[in-house]
Amino acid sequence: MASILFCEKSLQSLKRYLRDDFFEVKSSHLTEAIAVSLGYGKHAALLSDLKLVGDKVVYRLLSTTRFMQRLCELGYPADPEFDFEWMVGATDVPDCLISTVPSSAYDIEYKGKRATAWRNLMVAAVNEGLRIQLFSLKPDDNRWHVDRFGGGSAFYDFELPGGLGARGCVSDAGFGELNVHVAVNPKGNALAAFNADFFAGDAVALGWLERRDGAWLQSSKERFSCRTVLLDSLSAMTSVRVCRILCKRTINRRRKPDCP
Repeated sequence: MASILFCEKSLQSLKRYLRDDFFEVKSSHLTEAIAVSLGYGKHAALLSDLKLVGDKVVYRLLSTTRFMQRLCELGYPADPEFDFEWMVGATDVPDCLISTVPSSAYDIEYKGKRATAWRNLMVAAVNEGLRIQLFSLKPDDNRWHVDRFGGGSAFYDFELPGGLGARGCVSDAGFGELNVHVAVNPKGNALAAFNADFFAGDAVALGWLERRDGAWLQSSKERFSCRTVLLDSLSAMTSVRVCRILCKRTINRRRKPDCP
């Protein structure tokens, strides 16, 4: 499921590209199908949201399934070979589309409560960092204060579904990536440490956010500490608020050495 920079220029570029592939589709129908692929019922709702976003750097997921379903409803044949993911890098606007599916995506399964809880916390922390514009999905687009050597971490507090307090911590990992740490019932700023554990909170998840080759999480569930009493609630966390920007399929992990 590809992600698009949500701005007028990117959407116009996307439509120009799609018109070459779907030349038999009326312009107004293509416009509506794009809006539906982004989760809107009508194009007017997309335009209204676009005004609210303004100059903020916001990415939205493009659903190939919803796009095709709407075209079929409008009387056009389905194209089983089409996928927005295959368009990444093909449009004439740099960074217009970002892949959210690494090559290992279909080999990854979140088995058990620990793996699911790790994923849910990481998704929540990334979503909140994006929401407050602390960073974007563009490589090296970090917006917190750093020292003259490019170092420094940013902390931000937010609330998880169910009322649990959480704290996120991000820092530059180089190569366009971010170190992302998140703690539930946080304790001070120990969360910034590479070996953050229960000193930082009652549940602590660590990982990396890829932004150069696409947008997905790296690392694994082993970088996770959690009090037993919290495991059930964290693994069952399915609120739309948590998956607002990066959905379950968007967040995948890819193994890498245990160092940033």
